[in-house]
Amino acid sequence: SFMEAEGLMENTMIVFTSDHGDYLGDHWLGEKYLFHDASSRVPLIICDPSAEAETTRGTTCDALVELIDLAPTFLAYCGGAPKPHILEGRSLLPLLHGTAQPNWRRFAISEYDYSMDLARINLSVPIAEARLYMVTDGRWKYIHADGFRPMLYDVLNDPDELVDRGSDPACAGIRAELYEALAKWSRTTRTQITVSDAEIASSDDAFKNYDLNIGPGILIGYWDEAEVEHENAKRQAYLNSRKA
Repeated sequence: SFMEAEGLMENTMIVFTSDHGDYLGDHWLGEKYLFHDASSRVPLIICDPSAEAETTRGTTCDALVELIDLAPTFLAYCGGAPKPHILEGRSLLPLLHGTAQPNWRRFAISEYDYSMDLARINLSVPIAEARLYMVTDGRWKYIHADGFRPMLYDVLNDPDELVDRGSDPACAGIRAELYEALAKWSRTTRTQITVSDAEIASSDDAFKNYDLNIGPGILIGYWDEAEVEHENAKRQAYLNSRKA
């Protein structure tokens, strides 16, 4: 082949995947409108030619992986250091090299914007609210849409996802756990992209040892010196509590 003739097989990572699946009539649906495995689970075959991947070569892996993991994987493979505060996802190299921790990822998330689908009009959903979310822990799959009851599937015991347990009282605890996982993911969406967590943490000691008597020399928003002394006293008490 061309790659073999050019000597590229020894240093090129090859990935076979897709952006989504297709129902092809499963669940009486077409295309990709919901989160059954027929739509949301995609093929992912990776050929990593490096020597570190020999231990996993030819094997399969059932770890939770998201498509946003591919960009940091490529960056790491080429010798870069993905910055998680800028680039979402995580490098798959630990999985490929057999060095990943057992709980590599507890939950996988997927999103879908159905604002341009006929369903939004038929259901009278405002454009800004026409969002679907899915979270899975590998066994249970929870689907959330504002204004509607959730859907829940036990993928282990119901691999065809034919029994929706979104209103089953016996699954209330599972639904609550997965909803909280989804809510936490939503609450912790990255907004700090200019400074890494490591850089922020490295300034902790400087903050704790900050000399209140020096400061920057410019005080904004204070009426007189008494207010400054009061604020400094509160800050010193806070710093002392942290040191304790």
